[in-house]
Amino acid sequence: MQRIILTAILCLSSGTGIAQVAPAERNATEQEIAGDWQLVPLPSALQPPFIKNDPWPAKCQWYSYSGNGELKSINKLREPCDTANAAQLDQAFREVPAVMSWKYVMNTEYQKPAIFVTRSDVKKYLEIWEQHIVATPFVKGGVEFAQGDLLLYLANLQTHQRV
Repeated sequence: MQRIILTAILCLSSGTGIAQVAPAERNATEQEIAGDWQLVPLPSALQPPFIKNDPWPAKCQWYSYSGNGELKSINKLREPCDTANAAQLDQAFREVPAVMSWKYVMNTEYQKPAIFVTRSDVKKYLEIWEQHIVATPFVKGGVEFAQGDLLLYLANLQTHQRV
């Protein structure tokens, strides 16, 4: 089964009323993040308006978050994006050098976990991602989000906000 990762800004409104509504997403655990993922591009309606150019322009992207902290990616500039099974992805990722690392970190100030991504080939490189897993399927902007999808929100280090 192929797993889906989405990098997006989602403005999820919480329902108000007598009955409490279960959140559509929750913080992902370290164990839920580990594995192989395919990035799914989002329509422009779900992209932040202040991002003029897609920072990840490859049409097809796959990521491997290994249990030992290695983070590998494979990009393909043009579609179609082939569907790969776990064995095919494992084989493909064996050929990719491990220059990125990921670490699941609990932010004690905000009491929220985050993923810290670093690179061995770029000095002082750091990305911080807030990670969520879809708990209840939902549709937003014409995109169906399935239970188990991983949603990543890039954090702005200056403002401590989602980008």
